[in-house]
Amino acid sequence: MASIATTNSSSYFGLIVAFTVFSLSGIFLKSIYGMPVGSVIYYRLIFGLLTLLVFMTLTGKLDELLITSKRKYIFLMGCTNTIMIYTYFTAIQHVGVSIAALLLYTAPVYVTILSPLLLKENITTRDTIALLLSAMGILIAIHPGGNFSPQAKEIYVLGIMLGLLSGISYALSTLNYRYLRDTYTSTALLFWPTVVSLVLLSPYASLVSPGILALNIEELILFGMIMTTFGSLLYYRSARYIKTQNLSVISLIEPVAGIFFGYLILHEQIFSYTLEGCACVLTGVALISTKRTTSSREKTISKYFNIEHYPLGHQQTLLHTFYRILCKGPLKNLKR
Repeated sequence: MASIATTNSSSYFGLIVAFTVFSLSGIFLKSIYGMPVGSVIYYRLIFGLLTLLVFMTLTGKLDELLITSKRKYIFLMGCTNTIMIYTYFTAIQHVGVSIAALLLYTAPVYVTILSPLLLKENITTRDTIALLLSAMGILIAIHPGGNFSPQAKEIYVLGIMLGLLSGISYALSTLNYRYLRDTYTSTALLFWPTVVSLVLLSPYASLVSPGILALNIEELILFGMIMTTFGSLLYYRSARYIKTQNLSVISLIEPVAGIFFGYLILHEQIFSYTLEGCACVLTGVALISTKRTTSSREKTISKYFNIEHYPLGHQQTLLHTFYRILCKGPLKNLKR
């Protein structure tokens, strides 16, 4: 019992550190000049992957990279991770760190909305209240201050849409991780999806001149080492021992810290309506993330995230649907 408590404590601490590190993504992104978002992500992942390979070589863990099953879900995880990072970073450029981080962490809200369609689950009264709070919070937080030109307004709206898409992608990546974590180690689940992301983003490698790359090389190396290797590896290792309901609540550290660092380092303005909207969204997410099942008839969203609670057929059906939609078109004659 003592060892379990110690593991949980260290896991909680690891997650707090990881989410605080993730909240610095906007700071790193804003410190890089003259590179498109796709190129920044590509070179960040390159240096992160190289660091991970050195770490695995020194610790004798290269054998953990062998994958023998569920390969298509690893591929899917790489795809959703790529979409999440790309849309999140682009949203940061359009609407700032505060709003982008808030929209990224609306993921549990999307889970609630999609669960009746994907899992035939009922939306409870608690869900409805949480959804209304989160929707109201988003509408309040994204209210643009001042007068916008038509072109600036279009850019702002695009940033909001990309931020919302990053939240959806984050929800799907979380689902994939929950399905794969009992099969593969944290290093494998970091390494192979990163490889997939690098393949998808490879066209961006040639869009940066050697001079621009040299100008940003130090920031990119630090970005890769701190975010891709240290932060992500710490997250995957710690999340393995934490219930998803608790994980969702702890993850709220990132948008809060993102707003703080955006104000402190980037000198981004914090408007009263941003804080009010943030409070509503985070309250809604917390309501969804902390609720408990009260009867066998009441299926809750926590079971959606805790995918191991589902029969294997249901797990494979849901994830297989995502895979086929992304890679092979609509799935016909789906069998449970």
